Amino acid sequence: MLRDRSHHRYERIRIIEEWSRAGVLAERRRLPIEEQFRERLDGTGARLFRPVSLSYSDDTWYNTQISYLLEAYDALPNRPDIAFDSTWKVFESTATRTARKLSGKPRNITEALKYLSEHVALDGAVLDSLLGELPGQTCEYLFKKIVTQVSGENWNKIRGRLTPGNDRNDATGERIRDFLVLVEGKYLPAADLDTNRKGAMLLRRALAGETLSIDGTEVTLPEKARLRILMSGLLYTARNERTHGEAFSPFYSSTATLRTYTHPHYLFLSTYALVHLMWSRGGESFSPPEKAVEQNVIDNFSEAKDLYGRHWTG
Repeated sequence: MLRDRSHHRYERIRIIEEWSRAGVLAERRRLPIEEQFRERLDGTGARLFRPVSLSYSDDTWYNTQISYLLEAYDALPNRPDIAFDSTWKVFESTATRTARKLSGKPRNITEALKYLSEHVALDGAVLDSLLGELPGQTCEYLFKKIVTQVSGENWNKIRGRLTPGNDRNDATGERIRDFLVLVEGKYLPAADLDTNRKGAMLLRRALAGETLSIDGTEVTLPEKARLRILMSGLLYTARNERTHGEAFSPFYSSTATLRTYTHPHYLFLSTYALVHLMWSRGGESFSPPEKAVEQNVIDNFSEAKDLYGRHWTG
């Protein structure tokens, strides 16, 4: 393990060293995990991702968002993490715009996501796909961020986005808080790798809408709570970590595997799906048909699961 880590550290520096002599126009050597991913992509014949067809419009805001979607698609297939970064820009702009339009007042992204999860119907086939198709890697990441990482400034911020805080009228936040108390009581006292994985799989079932029995207490997360966890707990946290340089760039890590690709791929797909769902319900001249968005999202998740196989589900 130490040898692999040292080798990867050397390789990362050697890439920069070679570019310092030849310039970055020279294509660098792929790291082993990048070779494995390319071989799997070629071997399965997967399309990886297909964007939904969109309409032409002269709307300036719309064309700005299209520019960032193109930026995201250009990062595929090799860098779904960068595709997520670019799609988040569209998601944040769309979410704040939608919340402002519906509520009649400006809101920052934290306020907008809370408002949208509470007051706007984002239900249907798109949301069912997002909440029912989380990869195992993503569930483990989310479990760590909202359950086992129980202190520190970042944890307080994440919990603040999910739970009521000083808002006594936040029924959705109360349901999330009560659920997390039950999960912590079951899994924190004996936290280890195996226990955390079991907790992550319980979280996956909860987000899919299953009724669970946790130490004798039956609990079902309502759709609003599950949507808030998805947007404010998972997507926003992942965005913040990448924006502020708090997470290792995934595919340059010595521990990267094919399973590593599933997490940023899901982040990209879910952010992309929510953007187009909001557009489809926005009543704009460029709004795509909702049925087309629904089928496109279902197809893209099918492509992803076909590509990654057990790496997605495990």
